[in-house]
Amino acid sequence: MPLIVMLSWPAIVAFMFSRMDRQTALVWALLAGYLFLPPAFVIDLPAVPGVNKHMMAALAAGFMVFMTRDNLAPKAGPPAMGWMITALIMVNLIAPVFTAATNGDPLIEGQTYRPGLSISFTIAETIRVCCEILPFILGFALLWDARGLRVLMRTMVLGLLIYSFFMLVEVRLSPQMNVWIYGYFQHDFMQTVRYGGFRPIVFLEHPLWVASLTVLSVMAAGVIAREKPDTRNISITLYLIVMLLLCRSAGVLIQALVTLPLLILVKPATITRVALIIAVASFLYPVLRSASLFPLEGIVELANSISPERGHSLEFRFVNEEQLLQRAMERPYFGWGGEARSLFLDPDSGELAVIPDGLWVIWMGAYGIFGYSAHFLLLLMPIVVLGGALRKRRDALPPEALLLSALAMMLAVNLLDLIPNATITPLTYLFAGAVLGNARRLASETGTQQVETPGRATPVHAGLPTIL
Repeated sequence: MPLIVMLSWPAIVAFMFSRMDRQTALVWALLAGYLFLPPAFVIDLPAVPGVNKHMMAALAAGFMVFMTRDNLAPKAGPPAMGWMITALIMVNLIAPVFTAATNGDPLIEGQTYRPGLSISFTIAETIRVCCEILPFILGFALLWDARGLRVLMRTMVLGLLIYSFFMLVEVRLSPQMNVWIYGYFQHDFMQTVRYGGFRPIVFLEHPLWVASLTVLSVMAAGVIAREKPDTRNISITLYLIVMLLLCRSAGVLIQALVTLPLLILVKPATITRVALIIAVASFLYPVLRSASLFPLEGIVELANSISPERGHSLEFRFVNEEQLLQRAMERPYFGWGGEARSLFLDPDSGELAVIPDGLWVIWMGAYGIFGYSAHFLLLLMPIVVLGGALRKRRDALPPEALLLSALAMMLAVNLLDLIPNATITPLTYLFAGAVLGNARRLASETGTQQVETPGRATPVHAGLPTIL
């Protein structure tokens, strides 16, 4: 069943593009693929990286955007991306070359053997990075105007409303959706048990992924309710807050308590400044961690006061981080590469001796400072650009400034979550691309409106959408 669904996804995405305008179809293609495609399932192909749900969603969406590029009436395109963003994309693509060049030696530790990196690693890793960055480029190219921004925010809310049905089933009956549909459970079942109940996991990799998605949707719903405070929008926001509580994750509750009042009460420029502070602090976390400037003991004590179990879990994460960071600093510039070379293995059994949780330490170990900076700055720079654009337009902010600043905050919260978790998804890159496109538009003061209309786009030439 998982293979059938994965192979059928391009046809499903093609159907979306035949029935929706390109902006709506793009967002739904990436969001629905992330929500419903089988997790922890990979289609292994020779000489290329295995295709998982994230890659399938991005490739299918990218292909259909390319196929429909001439099927619509001519319209104004997005503003220029900028040399710095272009340079960061290029650095991300060439980083695997440096990593492979500095990791040709095999690692032999006890009974374990990890081969050196070859040209095949460079090719596979470059393809993987292309698929990872593709939603960023698509978000910039299609969601750069006010309409695209609103489509993205509303679809996030609607997507979580649909997903909440499956979440409620799992909260009541235990996490079984993936077993019922795909025939396997994607993670450790004990990770779904918290505070005397079940945490939903549905079709994602971990319950924390569901919680992270839920808090982002709560933020989107909250700012929509601020824009139009009618009964429906307020009710949706309150309902999603209840769903967030049912996720039983202390981290996302803290995120919501901090960000939701900002989104509801303060000005767009202030929201963007706070988002920038959060994103920069997340980027600098490895530096603070290495220099012992991060209050680890205080955070553990606070967690212990809330729940000894959570405090022990957090302390375990910090210990793992310390070991992995020491390993990463043995090859600090370009990292260790893949094949678990950056991890500690038991010399006898070959099993993992430490568990990598935070994506920052995974990036640092695999790609080094060079690759880590390239990956993170590509996601951070759109918020920087937006801050400059809002300062330039502070005397005449456009109506969509509130939604745009909220999207920047959603991106910043997602980046903050990369410290304890690895919750980066195609949506993360889609957010970043949309923020950058709209920020460049505001900075250039063009404000060109999209000419596509909601509903089905009428093709100019016969093609795949017409056939479907």
